[in-house]
Parts: sequence; structure tokens; C-alpha cells
Amino acid sequence: MTSRFLLFLFCVLSFPAVNAQSAKKDIESSVDALNKAMISPDKSSLDNLTADALSYGHSTGIVENKQEFEKNVLTGPVKFSSIENTNQTIDIADNTAIVRCYSAIKGSNNGAVLDLKIGILMIWQKQGDHWRLLARQGYKLPQ
Repeated sequence: MTSRFLLFLFCVLSFPAVNAQSAKKDIESSVDALNKAMISPDKSSLDNLTADALSYGHSTGIVENKQEFEKNVLTGPVKFSSIENTNQTIDIADNTAIVRCYSAIKGSNNGAVLDLKIGILMIWQKQGDHWRLLARQGYKLPQ
């Protein structure tokens, strides 16, 4: 009887850790999918990965809503060839995740070479069964 109770207690106490690890993997996959959808612009993917109330802030200070963000990724002057995130951390509180990372972005801006290294703070929100980007702010790194 005691061993059954201890097994039950172990399962109950370890469930939140397993659940958090699963959520972190889902968020990592969502971040990767967003980067891919920006490199190979895909409206359906962008729409599914972002919340309707999206606030997308660039390191230049420009802030876009969801429609502006999607339009600029699909038809804007910036074309991404690679987006590499490093030092990524994910903290989860209920249905909200805070993601921080450094990002090396390569591509072009109006035909000129784009080679950018910035910090990024993202807020992802669990909506139904999916994590969606609710807010993102890029910032310049100190030199």
C-alpha cells in the first residue's frame, strides 16, 4: 500500500515538470515555424502563428499590428534569408510564455544587404491547442 501511495505521489509531483517540458518544446517549435514563415513568406502560417491582437515591435522603434506585420513580411522591402536565434530562454506562467533570445538576421532591405544582430523579447499565448505570438519587441544590443 505504501509503495502504491509513493508511486502515486511521484506521478502527481512530476506531472507539472513533464507538462512544462512539453510546452517548452511546443513553444520552441512555434518560434522555429515563425522564423521559417518569415524566410519563406507564407500567409497561412503567419496567420496561424500570430494572435489577432499582435503587437510586433522592431528594433528601429516601428510597431506593427498583425495585418501590418503580415503585409510587410509578404510584400515589404525586407526579404529574410536566415534567422538564427541563440541563447533562447523560455519561461511559462499558465497560458503565457516569455521567450528571450539573440537573433542574427540576414537578408536584404530594398536590395541592400541586411546583416542584423538584435535582442528579441516575445510573448506567446496558448490559444486553444496552439501557441500564438501575442507580442514581440526587437532591441539593439550594446556594442
